[in-house]
Amino acid sequence: MSRLSLRPIALFVLLATGSFALPARAQLNGTGGAATPPPPPPGGYLPAVGGYGTGYGYGANPYARNTPYQGYMNGAANVTTANAQYQMTIQQARLAREQARRSALQTRRATIEERQYELSIQPTAEDLRQKDLRYNLQRARHNPPKTEIWSGGALNDLLRAIQEGQSHGLTGPEIAMPPDVLKHINLTSGTTQGGVGLLKDDGKLSWPAVLRKSTFDTERNQINEQLQQAVKQAHSGEVDVSLLDNIDKSLKDLQRHIDAQVDVLSPSQFIQASRYTRELKSAYQVLQQSDVAKFFQLNRTPQGPTVGDLVRQMTKEGLRFGPATSGDESSYTVMHRLLVDYDVGIAQLSAGVARR
Repeated sequence: MSRLSLRPIALFVLLATGSFALPARAQLNGTGGAATPPPPPPGGYLPAVGGYGTGYGYGANPYARNTPYQGYMNGAANVTTANAQYQMTIQQARLAREQARRSALQTRRATIEERQYELSIQPTAEDLRQKDLRYNLQRARHNPPKTEIWSGGALNDLLRAIQEGQSHGLTGPEIAMPPDVLKHINLTSGTTQGGVGLLKDDGKLSWPAVLRKSTFDTERNQINEQLQQAVKQAHSGEVDVSLLDNIDKSLKDLQRHIDAQVDVLSPSQFIQASRYTRELKSAYQVLQQSDVAKFFQLNRTPQGPTVGDLVRQMTKEGLRFGPATSGDESSYTVMHRLLVDYDVGIAQLSAGVARR
């Protein structure tokens, strides 16, 4: 290779060698190897290596350049430190995640415990039912509205309390039952809201004065005939379906006729006529039952010389008080008073037994 071709290579090596900032040039020993640099001189300062002049001060010159070995060790230390910091960051993140998960579980457990506490203090459906029964009983004992007495609701509330006392062996005083009151008390099985109070006299109806007017003759005569025939059939079994349809049509015609007379009738007359029509519809509902014959049996009529005997009969037959029909209101008021006295008597007798 010619000298001209070696010049660029030598120039490149010279420039490359000069561009690296090495603290000192390596000195070769006699065998061609790198010579060990001489130890630093004693004293409080180090001479500047590869720089201008000498360095003053104590310790290493901050502007002195590191050797390749020192740079390698420094880089390795930095890598080790960075890896340690990375591992520490990962562990801290895992710890924070576990703490968040533990906090979420504690929150969920607290939510469940709070819900269980709220449910434990809330009344159940049975608690609400028992509360309503107690409220209705107290209302029935202390002068309830007349409408609740005539509908049979207050009587049935007292009946339930007396039956419960009798089931525990408690009996009340001997309170006589007036026979004329029993004749006007309607009993029902409780399977329907209707009653056969209007049909007690073999279907012969006692019409109010407003419906005895000549303008209602057609509907009144039809209903009289149809109901008497239905009662005869009910004594022996089910009522014929075609007869029931005719009764239904006659009752609807009567109601339409009453509504058409709203401008002619006084308010009290209109209310009386409408109420009696509703009672006829109630009796019609009973006539539709498959067990209608039971409503006309002797055991379905109120019996007993005392209040206690009447209650025992109703308990045995599974009967309840039905709504009062027109003209029976006073008898229901008397029956309510008798039941209240008997219920109070049970409470007094049971309290006397408890004191003994």
